[in-house]
Amino acid sequence: MRRVESVVGRDQSGGWRRLAQVVVGGGAPSRNDGIEADEARARTVLNGSRRVVVLGCTGGAGQTTTTLMLGHTLARYREDRVLAVDANTGDNTLTGRIHTDSPETLTSLMAGLDGVSGYLSMRAYTTRCESGLEVVGSDADVGAARRLADRRLFSDERLAQAVRVLDRHYRLILVDPAAAVAARMLAYADQLILVAPASEDAPDAVAMTFDWLDGQTSADLRRRSVMVINGVSRRSMAGVEQAEAVARGRCRAIVRIPWEDELAPGRPGPAQPSQLRAGGRRAYVALAGVVASGLAAASRPSEEEVAQ
Repeated sequence: MRRVESVVGRDQSGGWRRLAQVVVGGGAPSRNDGIEADEARARTVLNGSRRVVVLGCTGGAGQTTTTLMLGHTLARYREDRVLAVDANTGDNTLTGRIHTDSPETLTSLMAGLDGVSGYLSMRAYTTRCESGLEVVGSDADVGAARRLADRRLFSDERLAQAVRVLDRHYRLILVDPAAAVAARMLAYADQLILVAPASEDAPDAVAMTFDWLDGQTSADLRRRSVMVINGVSRRSMAGVEQAEAVARGRCRAIVRIPWEDELAPGRPGPAQPSQLRAGGRRAYVALAGVVASGLAAASRPSEEEVAQ
C-alpha cells in the first residue's frame, strides 16, 4: 500500500501548518483518511501478545518520550492491557515522567520472576497511569546502570523468562532500553521504532542507525521498522526532509511528531497526551495506528530463531 497520510495542526498564532505526516511505503501524496481511520487502526485486534522496542538514533532524540506518549495513546484507545518497560538509566527516564505508585522496579521484577504466578502478582510490580498504561519502572540509584549490564541478573535465560511472563499478561509491551541491553532486546521485537531528532544531524544519525541495525538483526525487522522524526518545527524542516530521504525505502513508515514544549528534554514532572496541542495528540494517534496495524500483519519468530 502506497499512501501518504497527512496530519495538520494549528499553531499558537492561529495559522495552519503541516508538521506531522505519516509516510507509508514512500508513495505519492493522497487524500488524508482522517483521525477516525487512525483511531480504528490503533484499536486493531491483535492475536496474541506483541512487543515493540523503541531506539533513539542518537542521544536526546526522544526515545523515552516516544515510548511514553505512544504507550499512553495505545492504552487510551485499546481495551487490552498495554505495558511500558523502563529499561533505561540516567536522569531523564520514563519513570520520571509518571506518578509512580509502586516501589518495585525492573530489577526487582527480574529477581522475583519465579513468584509471578498471575496478573495480581504481576500488577504488584507496575504503576498504572491515568491513561490505563502500566509501567515497570527503572532504578534511580547510582548502581542502576551496573545492574542493568549484569549478565547474571539480566542473563539471556532470565530475559527470555521475563518476556514469557509479560506475554501472558499484556497484549502490547513497549520497551525503552538503555544502550547496555538494546541489542539484546532486538531478538524479542515484533516491531522496531527508531527515533531521530528534527535537526541537521538527523540524516547522519539515521544512516548510521540503519547500518548498525543491518549488522545486528534481520533485514526483515529493519524493513518493518517505523521511523519517528521527533520535534518537527518550521525551522527544522530542511533536516527533517533530508532524514526522511535517507530513511525512505529502508523502513515501513515515517512519522513526524511536532515540537511540543511539554515534551522538551529535561522538562520535569509527569507527561500526558492531554497536555499537548492538537497537532501533537493527532500525530501520536497516527503513530499508534501505524504500529498496531503493522503488528497485526507481522509474524513472530519462533523461540528457536530467537535463541540463534
